Amino acid sequence: MSRLIQLLLVNLQVIVIVLSLVIIGSFASPAFAQQFAEPNYEIRGGEVLGFEIDSENKSLIISLDVRARGELVITLPRNLIDAKIGSEDREFDVIVSGLPLRFLDETTTSYDRTVTIPIKRSNSEIIIMGTQVFSQISTVQTKTQTIDEMIDAELRSEIPGGNAKLLIFSDTEWSGALQSSSFDYTEITGISDEGVIFECNSSLGSQGIFGAKILKTTQDGYLTIVAIQNQRILSQGSTTTPFGEILIDGNCDSGFETGPGGCLIATATFGSELAPQVQQLRELRDNHLLQTESGKSFMKSFNNFYYSFSPYVADYERENPIFKEMVRLSITPMISSLSILNYIDIDSEAKVLGYGISLILLNVGMYVGIPVFAIMKLRKINP
Repeated sequence: MSRLIQLLLVNLQVIVIVLSLVIIGSFASPAFAQQFAEPNYEIRGGEVLGFEIDSENKSLIISLDVRARGELVITLPRNLIDAKIGSEDREFDVIVSGLPLRFLDETTTSYDRTVTIPIKRSNSEIIIMGTQVFSQISTVQTKTQTIDEMIDAELRSEIPGGNAKLLIFSDTEWSGALQSSSFDYTEITGISDEGVIFECNSSLGSQGIFGAKILKTTQDGYLTIVAIQNQRILSQGSTTTPFGEILIDGNCDSGFETGPGGCLIATATFGSELAPQVQQLRELRDNHLLQTESGKSFMKSFNNFYYSFSPYVADYERENPIFKEMVRLSITPMISSLSILNYIDIDSEAKVLGYGISLILLNVGMYVGIPVFAIMKLRKINP
């Protein structure tokens, strides 16, 4: 009888342990077995082995197999990981194989953040640290997916006459104003979604610009505005704050693609897109070369060549200060020679060709002719 009681007690203990494990597992599973879709990324020089969310440290851990110097370009959805101070974005803290990354190239939208991280052979892990991870997808975020689909549909359709279009997505009342270099300040108001087609063109010698300022006139709801032209997004913004306001502006699209990343080498060399040397190159491109057909043809061929190597040069400049100074010394004479075009009137195809050929010959003389002449002189002196 006593043995039977002992067996019953043992069985009861086993049942209690099993039930305890089941209960613990039911609570622990959501915390430690979070599943998520991998972010979109492109990697050069290696392979991504996997992603892991660290909820406690609010970070995304990326395992790598790096075979050569390269870079990882990764788009991080805001409902996966984000970094904010209040309602304002702040930079992610990025640690590459235990060392903090000092400089981070980043492009942000209302829905995601794309960062470019340089990598080299010794790297095996990247940790991207934010202020929140794996936030629950709210009604607004669900609506955002629908907004993305509508924006994609708009980008696939053609706007008549090369005009631009302001897309407004909202579930509440809003009001504001729209203006461009092609027309005066115009007030606009509405409820829910709306699209406004407007003229926004570049003219000879002048880059067209636009601006829109929209206010959400209620406490609740969301507001997103997107300006598009020639199948691309010019600028965008979003808010869910009470009586939130969005201001967007930018350059109109001339209808010619000038390249994916601007003056990459000059920006890395002089430290900022606002540096006078970079601004000079941009103004030369937008206000002179892109205003003629021969200039556009030249820029198209130049971009195909330039963007095949410039991202790698710019990355290496950021990692190597000595190389950066060498590039600075190399391109400064060329930029100085190009500044001549800012003081002359280029208003015809013939002038673009004439001045362009002259500057090419001038730079060939500086970078090739002078060194060759110096070498020949040295050989005569030391036969």
